[in-house]
Amino acid sequence: MRIFTIGATLAFLALSKISVAQLNPKLNFGVRGTLNFCTVGSSVSKYNGDGYYSLGLFGAYQFSPSQKVAIEPTFSRYGFRERQIDAQYSYSYLDFNINVYKSLFGDDAIQVYFGLRPGLMLQFQGEQLKNGAYENFDVPQNQNKKNQIDFGINAGVAIRLSPVVSFELGYAGSLTNQTDNSQIKGRPSVVEATLKLNAVDLKKYLDNKDAAIHQQIKQLQKGTILVMLPTLSKKELSRLSLADQTFAENELRIRNLKVIQEFKKHFSFAPILFFLDSSVNKVSLGQTEGVFVNSNMESDTSIKLADPSNYFIASFCSDLYGYNQRINYGLFVYDAKMVQLGKPFTVPGQMFGLFTDGDPVNYFRTKRINYSTMPFDRMIKKLNSRLIRYAEFEATN
Repeated sequence: MRIFTIGATLAFLALSKISVAQLNPKLNFGVRGTLNFCTVGSSVSKYNGDGYYSLGLFGAYQFSPSQKVAIEPTFSRYGFRERQIDAQYSYSYLDFNINVYKSLFGDDAIQVYFGLRPGLMLQFQGEQLKNGAYENFDVPQNQNKKNQIDFGINAGVAIRLSPVVSFELGYAGSLTNQTDNSQIKGRPSVVEATLKLNAVDLKKYLDNKDAAIHQQIKQLQKGTILVMLPTLSKKELSRLSLADQTFAENELRIRNLKVIQEFKKHFSFAPILFFLDSSVNKVSLGQTEGVFVNSNMESDTSIKLADPSNYFIASFCSDLYGYNQRINYGLFVYDAKMVQLGKPFTVPGQMFGLFTDGDPVNYFRTKRINYSTMPFDRMIKKLNSRLIRYAEFEATN
């Protein structure tokens, strides 16, 4: 819980600096998290290195496309173990890295870095295994003092993994380490693996993504929404008796007519046309001639798209819902290729939950579903108002 609190605080502090970075595009801020391994065992045989962590912030100034300097206040934990008495020793430091980054290829894809690491020792702790548990004990060979200043040097390589995340592998060598078989003194040297999240680049990425969604919604507003109405396939009907086929088809027709009625009544974002899911392959290929039905679900070849290149698809159906990887029944929205669209098109609030629609046999194994009471109108109103809100927001910003 303490680690989570520290991480959340550091993230908040980094994000709060974004406005400063926006004033100067050469400035970047973010958070960093590190796993480290102490190398004291390579020089003192009775010790083994142990793995710990660091959490901190970073601020970087870009002098040129190939060079920058970073300052990184960090809370760090380091440690190692003594094998003979089964004891473990740990340090807590407030580190203050000052690193210079140099690009290898003229950009920030791969960089090498080097710098200094002054640190304030907050605590040294020794624990020994007694009665099956580690207990604190006074370490006679410890020569460290609380609040002492130790120094180290940093060197390593940084790799940009994405527009917002970078990875660093480095070595922090100690300039004050005097630990040997008779004493523990000074900061240890460590190998480190670090992930950095650039808060400024993250905001840029989210802003660009949001702008692209707004642009997409504005474009779709000029087009048409095609509402797909589910049908029962011949294979599904072949498993049923004649009476059951009639019942299932009637149930589905009640629902589809209700959907048509509610869409016409409550959806104003874009013009609406309807088609049966038996034509979905044609529609996904852009072949929309003769696929549309009227308000009574009758084929009507006179209905045509105003712009055959600009449309999206919505349907009350069962689908693999991307937010939780479960089959749900609800209002799903797709692009022209029938690829499900995420937020703000398809959101959790448009889901009814698990539903029997996928298997016609369940129509008569359970009580009759009264489609007239299902809140299709509520789902449609929410989608309509959300799309209009996004379109209007983009128009005023």
